[in-house]
Amino acid sequence: MLRIHQIVTGELESSLSVSLLNSGAHPDLDRSLVLPYGFRNDIRRRDGQVTEGVMVPVPVWLIEGTDKTILIDTGLGDIDEVSTMQSRYGVDFVASRTPEQDLVAGLARHGVRPEDVDVVVLTHLHFDHVGNNELFPRARFVVQRDELPQAVAPPSFCMFYYPDYSYKITDIRDRLDVIDGDVDIADGVRLVKIGGHTPGCMVVMVETALGTVCLTSDVMYNYRNLELNWPMGSFWNLPELMRGYARLHREADVIVPEHDWQFREHFPSGTIE
Repeated sequence: MLRIHQIVTGELESSLSVSLLNSGAHPDLDRSLVLPYGFRNDIRRRDGQVTEGVMVPVPVWLIEGTDKTILIDTGLGDIDEVSTMQSRYGVDFVASRTPEQDLVAGLARHGVRPEDVDVVVLTHLHFDHVGNNELFPRARFVVQRDELPQAVAPPSFCMFYYPDYSYKITDIRDRLDVIDGDVDIADGVRLVKIGGHTPGCMVVMVETALGTVCLTSDVMYNYRNLELNWPMGSFWNLPELMRGYARLHREADVIVPEHDWQFREHFPSGTIE
């Protein structure tokens, strides 16, 4: 059976409006039952402003046990570059990384070097999922066709795609494997196109000893999205997204939201096996 290792590449601030549609407001639910794990009111931004929100992990996922070395996404890139880039568009969300969250170091803990990676699955092309593409000189990069237009030439209304970051895709264009729909990329590893969050967002279904594990990418940010069937506030097509939620519940035994430290309460070692 396959094993899945979470490797955290840094933290990002996620506002309540991004984490939960309508900021989690509901007349029949106590706010404390809706707020995502780790919600706090003392996040200090670079400009000195103190705000409420969640500092969320930005993971990549290493799949062990196939005949290929497979990495899901490449995570958060250079922190200063990200912060400067976002500030040009009026975004001042906090980004941070500890030495332990260096991606190369995280891979090394599992005996993997960047040049060992055969396949990188880019679940979608938001900045925090493509930030270290340049580290993988031998890898083929798998991406849904519908992701490319916004990543290469994003309209101004598209959240979390930045023209400044299009080089993360154009610099690997000769190693892109562009797909359209669901694809098996190895025994026990299936890519499923969901959309919803972005035009071509996909999840990864992995066969493990626990059953079928779904790595949701940003289809689900956090466990509140999962537990309450309540989507995040950053979406492209809400009906499509909710159809995706229903499909995940039908097809997966274990559903793993992407950006939630609560994952470590379920899997303290960071490994699903």
